Amino acid sequence: MKFLQRTVLALTACLLIFSSCKKNNDEAPAPAKPFAITDNFIAGTLTSRSGTKSTSVFFIQLLEDNKALFINSSSTNLTGTYTLTDTELTFEVTGGNARIARFALDKDKKVTSAYYKALTMEYDATGELLPVKTTNELAGKVFKGDEYKMGDLLFRSALVYNFANTSTSYGSGTDVGTIVNTANTYTLIGGSGFKYQSGSTTELGFVSGKRLTVFRSSGLSYYGKYDQQ
Repeated sequence: MKFLQRTVLALTACLLIFSSCKKNNDEAPAPAKPFAITDNFIAGTLTSRSGTKSTSVFFIQLLEDNKALFINSSSTNLTGTYTLTDTELTFEVTGGNARIARFALDKDKKVTSAYYKALTMEYDATGELLPVKTTNELAGKVFKGDEYKMGDLLFRSALVYNFANTSTSYGSGTDVGTIVNTANTYTLIGGSGFKYQSGSTTELGFVSGKRLTVFRSSGLSYYGKYDQQ
């Protein structure tokens, strides 16, 4: 009888151990997805060092086979190449539109510093490596902040950007009641960036966290950062 009791206890203990191991295995987190640079794109700003101060927005789309596309306010995008190491991402265009951009990366692939040179002109640069999204991170969001003209001159305070929820369009203005968020149709870039062009007006912007950064070229240049409402 005692032998039977000991056997039952031993079997019960084994079952408990097996159940505990199975539960731990079931709850184990999924392995992290390997980092792929093409799952990301660069969004950043460039500020002139000489002449009239002006800050603009640019994007670099990172494609297969080390190809890349540089997007700014120009109507024509530039094709270049990129090189990635453990500590740096370098983008380069050769020829008549020669330019080079370097982004220092930390161990988590976050940009810690940026450098940019177009032909002989160097710029103060910023950059972020943002994940490419399949969803529109701008849709349905409203942002508010101050817009500056040609550098540090305040042009419009409390400017609002209102992005439509069901289309790639937006409206902006200082009178919230008159903003039509279907007024301007944009091209979505990487899920969190946009480019709008109409006549002599071009706007580029991107959202990171809860902040929208926008550059507008319309005769003069305008720039601002706007907080999500």
